[in-house]
Amino acid sequence: MKLKILVIVIGVLSAIFSCGKKDSICNATYFGGQIINPKENFITLYKNNDVIEIIELDDNNNFMVQLDADLEGLFHFNHGVEYQYIYIEPKDSILIRLNTWDFDESLVFSGTGSEKNNFLTTLYLQNEKEERLYSSYYKLESDLFEEKTANSTFSSVQLYNQLKASEIVISAKFNELVQVAINYPIYRRNEMYSWRFNRQNKNITNKKLSEDYYDYRQNINLNSEYWFNYDPYYNYVSARISGIAMEYRRERKTENIEFLEHKLNAIINTIEHEALKNKLLHIALYNDFRRSENSCSLNERGLEIFMANCSDKKIIKKIELLLNDCSSIVQNNKIENFQLKTIDKKRIDINTVLKNKKTVIYFWSPDIISPELLISRIEYLENKFSDLKFIGINMNPSQRSAKVNHKIGNQYYLTKESSAHNFITSSEARTLLINQKGIVHNSFTYLSSPYLERQLNKLNNR
Repeated sequence: MKLKILVIVIGVLSAIFSCGKKDSICNATYFGGQIINPKENFITLYKNNDVIEIIELDDNNNFMVQLDADLEGLFHFNHGVEYQYIYIEPKDSILIRLNTWDFDESLVFSGTGSEKNNFLTTLYLQNEKEERLYSSYYKLESDLFEEKTANSTFSSVQLYNQLKASEIVISAKFNELVQVAINYPIYRRNEMYSWRFNRQNKNITNKKLSEDYYDYRQNINLNSEYWFNYDPYYNYVSARISGIAMEYRRERKTENIEFLEHKLNAIINTIEHEALKNKLLHIALYNDFRRSENSCSLNERGLEIFMANCSDKKIIKKIELLLNDCSSIVQNNKIENFQLKTIDKKRIDINTVLKNKKTVIYFWSPDIISPELLISRIEYLENKFSDLKFIGINMNPSQRSAKVNHKIGNQYYLTKESSAHNFITSSEARTLLINQKGIVHNSFTYLSSPYLERQLNKLNNR
């Protein structure tokens, strides 16, 4: 197997680097590679969330595309529900090889431009590993915590020094990206540590963070047009906004204002970059909705602020569809009968499927949740709540669905005429909890909700 992959890679590289008679081949920019255990027959390349190319895999799961030679900067590619970043410069010829069973850890770049991307992947994996350690570091005294962050920074800088020692050409824009990749995860941890420290020590006058603790903020642009879709940058800005919202809440502690309103106001008052502001407003409102234990609870004041300040029509439409889905099923009313299709294409009504059983109906799609994760989650819930019936409705069936159909039972699709399409217009993977009389106990929760098991216990005990 390894020999076969090696031959494929050598063949692709030979095609790239054999310029032939035309100089245009030598000056072209290429992106290609091989996907092991593909989840679908294509990958999608993005720049700033705009689709650049949808690239099909061949029969050997290889792909190759020639890109606009003037393109430079940070891209990301999606395959299934996973994604990863890639930095491309003109005349690069970058190949990837990855196994979807271990997506990030298996990702390897080769070809011109590969060194920079292998470095970014190594940095990403190192940061992921450290992130798990920091949950305990947040409990340290401030001087020990700052020592930990200094060690993390030193380790990343050493990696970058090794890359520069290889004498590859480092552009100013790539160097700027590296500074974000190294520093902004640390800056985010600094913000998060300060929240805990200030909360615990607010009444202790002689216990404060060092005078230069926040000096890193002087180096930060909260309105970058280049990096606002890059996770390390976005995650820092989001954390900083949360910190500002906490300051608003402390200043107005006598007012009855929910945290979401403070956060939306912090975004409006702090962020000038329109696309970043719209993204932050959307995610703040959406996350507040997802975190709510109450069925279909969309903060009314938060919605008003969002609608008055978001200028992106596509984002506004997403929220409008979510509102439509919420209003299409009435809590504590009988579930409307709708039509389903079994995996062997027989038509059946939902009321027939329910059969007077307490039921969890979960809508899902392989574009939203990986089949492996879904199988694991449902098997766990079915084992823990054996008296409940679990029904899966696949909103977007594909070849990837076959694994789910074989592993867990009660899998259905919607017919084209099914009225259920009216309450999944947002394509949200909503979960409905139905009692034995067919009454909606909860009209909008998620398999990933931290409150789900509590909600299932309530359904089980009714």
